[in-house]
Formats: sequence, C-alpha cells, structure tokens
Amino acid sequence: MLDKLRELMYENDVDWFIVFSQDEHLSEYTSESDRYLAALSGFTGSAGTLVVSSEEAYLWTDSRYWVQGSGQLEGSGITLMKQGMASVASVEDFLAAHIWDGQTLSFDLRTVSYSYYSKLTGRLPGSVYVTDGAEILRSSVEDMPKREFSGIVAVPVEKAGIITDDKLKALRDKIAKRYVSDESWTYILSDLTSIMWLFNLRGSDISYVPVAYSFARITAYGADIYLRRDRLSEDAKKALEESGIRIKEYSQFYTDLSDIATDIVLADRYYNNAKILQAFDEEGLLTDCSDPYLIPKAYKNGAERTGMISAHFRDAAVMIRFIRYVKDLAAKGELPDEYDLGKELDRRRIESGCKMLSFKTICAYGSDSAIVHFIAHKETAKKIKPRGFLLVDSGGQFEFEGTTDITRTISLGNVTAEEKKVYTTVLKGHLRLMNAVFPQGFKGALLDGIAETPLWSKGYFCGHGIGHGVGCYLSVHESEARIGRSSSEREVAFFPGVVVSDEPGIYLEGKFGVRIENLLLCEKAESIDGYEMCRFAPLTLVPYDKESIDLELLDEKERAVLDDYNKLIMEKISPDLSDDEKQWLKEYTDL
Repeated sequence: MLDKLRELMYENDVDWFIVFSQDEHLSEYTSESDRYLAALSGFTGSAGTLVVSSEEAYLWTDSRYWVQGSGQLEGSGITLMKQGMASVASVEDFLAAHIWDGQTLSFDLRTVSYSYYSKLTGRLPGSVYVTDGAEILRSSVEDMPKREFSGIVAVPVEKAGIITDDKLKALRDKIAKRYVSDESWTYILSDLTSIMWLFNLRGSDISYVPVAYSFARITAYGADIYLRRDRLSEDAKKALEESGIRIKEYSQFYTDLSDIATDIVLADRYYNNAKILQAFDEEGLLTDCSDPYLIPKAYKNGAERTGMISAHFRDAAVMIRFIRYVKDLAAKGELPDEYDLGKELDRRRIESGCKMLSFKTICAYGSDSAIVHFIAHKETAKKIKPRGFLLVDSGGQFEFEGTTDITRTISLGNVTAEEKKVYTTVLKGHLRLMNAVFPQGFKGALLDGIAETPLWSKGYFCGHGIGHGVGCYLSVHESEARIGRSSSEREVAFFPGVVVSDEPGIYLEGKFGVRIENLLLCEKAESIDGYEMCRFAPLTLVPYDKESIDLELLDEKERAVLDDYNKLIMEKISPDLSDDEKQWLKEYTDL
C-alpha cells in the first residue's frame, strides 16, 4: 500500500513522510475524499498518525483503537505504536531520535494544526528540512473520491436563539477587550462547527456532523464567509446578505490570505492548520487567540437548551422501544448478529425523524463489549446469544434541535454475579456524577473523581475520559468541555448551558465491558454561603438495565437518585408511548 508513496518520496528527495488523519479543517470526522491515512495504511480509526521512511512505517493511535489497529495493520509492514503508553515515544520524540541531520521531512501542511506543527518542528534538529507534501500525498493514492458539497441551510432564528449580527458583535467586543487596542485586525476561522454556529448555518458535507465546508474572515467592520455559493439555500443566502456578510467561493480562501492588509491576524493555533498560519507567524503578524473563548457555542442559550431537551425526548422513545425489542428477541432466542442489530437501531432512529446519526453505532456483544470503540462488520460480526452483555453506544442529529449520545449495556439473560458487580459499580459512578453539586467555574478534572472513585475503590480503572462536550445539532464530540483526570487550558469552565456526557466504563478484556452514558445539562443550583453553584440535569431519559443492578451495592443516596431518575422517565417519556409500551416501561423501571 505504501509503494507509490515511497516512490514519490524518492523522486522528491523526501526521507520521512507523515500522514495525518485530519482534513484541512482539522475535523474529527472526515469525508471519503480526505481519508488518505486509511487508503495508505488500511487503518480506519478516526484518529491516527502514520510515519513512513524508505524502509519502515509506524502508526500511532490511542487506546480506543489498539485492538482495531492490531488487526487492520497485521501483515502490512506497519508497526502499531500504542500512543499513551509510557514505553511508547510520541511522534515528535520518535522523529527527533531517528531523523538525521540534513534529511527532509514532509507532510501536507493543511492537515496539521499550527500548534502541533510548531511543537513537531521545534523538536527536530535545525538542519532538518520540512516541506509541504500536499502534492505528494494527493498523488500517492489513485482514484481517491472527489470532495462532494451538499446543500447549506439557515438555522431558524427561533432555534438558533441568537441572530448572527449579535454573535458577531459579541465576538468583536471580546476581541477589542482582550486582544487588540486598535481596529486593524483580521480574525481567521476554519473550524467548521464554529463557523456553522457563528453564522447560523448547517450542512451535510461530512458524515455524522451537520456542517458545510467553509472558512471565514472577520474584521472590526465586516465579515467574509467562503463556501460553495451554489449550495446555499435562498433563505441562507438572504440571511447572510442581510447581515452584511460577503459570500465568497470556498476555493478562493487560500488565495485571499495574501490580500490581508491589517496589522494583526488573530487566529487559534489549535483550530487552524499550518498552511494558513505559518506565513503570518513568520512575518510577526500572528496573535494567538482562543476560539472557545470567542465562540461560546459550549454554553447553550435558552433556545438551544429547549431544542436539546426536545431531541432527547424523541431519542428516548426510540431507545426504550429498541431495548424492549432486544429483550423480547433474547427471551425468544431469536437475536441476530451485532451488525444487523446495530443497523436495526439506525433504521429506527432515522425513521423517528433523526436527520443523520451523530457517529457510527457501536453494537458490541460479549468480549467485543470490552473494546471501547468496537465497530461490527457484516462479514465478522458475532451472532448474539441470549446471555451476557450487549453494549450499544449510539446517537443522532435532530435537525435544528440537538445532538444525542447514549450508551446502554443490556443484559440478555443469566446475569452472573461478576457482571452484576461490574454493572452496578459503573452505575454508582454514573449516578454520583449526575447528582453532583459544585461551584460555578469548575473544570472537568475537579469533577472526574466523583465518577471514578467508586470504580477505583473496587479495583477498576476507566481507560478513557469520563465526559466530553456535545454540540447543539453540531459535533457529538465538542472539545471545549470535558471531564477527565487531567485538565487543559483549551477547555471551558462549567457554567449553566454546558452539555457534557457522563460515561464511566469498566472493560475486562476477553470477557465483557460495561459503559453507561447519559448527556447532562449544567444548570444553576442554589447558592451556598454566597457562592454560585451548579448541578446537572439529565437530558438522556432512558432506563438502566434492571436485571443487572445489585441494589445491595447502592447506598441510600444513590438509590434515591435512581428512583428519581426513573420517575422522571415515566413523567416525560411515557406520554409518547402506547399503553402497552407504558406498561412495559413501568415494570422495567420498578425496582
């Protein structure tokens, strides 16, 4: 698979080449036209970095994809590097140790953030040449699909909550207050979810995320948006023009970078690629700023909160019916394989009015449930048996309303004592976080222990973060908010309006895994001694697995939280169910 790439490296005097998994907008999910990493390596995970020399090749990916990577790279000649293990060097440290003085390193500058580009090049010897390998990469794969552009629509004002003019005014006010003392500045924006939120637009250019390929330039007096004009709906075009926003062709963006005449270029080094920012930094024009600070999409406004609640009501009905369906099939001994059952859930969700899935559904049975991001394939999917655990992690994009993400671990019969213990331990951590009260302004690292302590106390360790931010009809993985053991300057503090997942998990390799996930909305709580406080309200309203809960392991407070949650489900979701479904739900939530 790498022969053509190595041939081009030789022709262009390139000694080392890097292939990143991102596109020029640094998107988590990419379209088929940008999946060069998969085409060259065979690895299809959403996060990875391939390093190639004339004789060797290495692929770095995180713990979510170690098992998948081991299988997909077998026989390829590519060595799997388990990113995050203490014994495994990072990409930049590896290259610093292996690249020789005078050698050339190349990669597509558009597929790496300027922040990482600076970190990587800063680790290399000064005599190493770094070149833009965009053309080499494009030529290394034959018959790569062409990029497709879909329709672009305007978000109705009643769903957006804030008009674009007001969003732009707030952004300019923040820039003037925090970053510049004069008005000669240009702010560059290339993160697709931020552009969609700021200009109240949505598209479907990338699977799972309702975004359109676009760039934006904003000054003290105007704004340009670069997209495919011929894909704009009349309503979207009218809304942009009424706000005084100039519409330019997507293909013109890089050319127009040379026309920027302001004294200062403001941009986020983490959210813009190296091709965009390198020249401005070398000319001394670049001022680093934070998109999460300037684009406050993490803090959902009133209309967005209402939409998220509505989306989750609709999604809950789908999931409740699906869980009942699975339980009935298990009782009859008529369960299909993992792939077909996952597709059945996808069909039900789309038929409910969901515009698109928010990520590829994980439907994992038995030992596969111990693989954090397992994806079933038709040719290798396991036949599901009426015993053990089925882990289903799924979600949807409900147009102009919200984004859902839910995980339920479902027992299929004959639950063992060990399975009950693990399930209930995960549930304890999940319920404790959902019931947390904390000061406004906390970051996720200060909340992590609330969910993880019950796991640690029983000798278990969750190998992934406990929570990630979620957008409002945007990305299901909104990077601004997170709950994990470490903190980052890039994450926002918790204030009312933040939506975050609550998903502790325990994974026993070769046996089974348990993960339970709800989305939570951060709300204002009653103040304590004058201190402003927050709490969480569950957006996800789907019952936990009754047969897997050992009530003896729950303390009185945890039991009360569970009872209140079940009552809320009955109150909010049962009106949308048939009489027969209501009766089943009542029995399933009666502990």
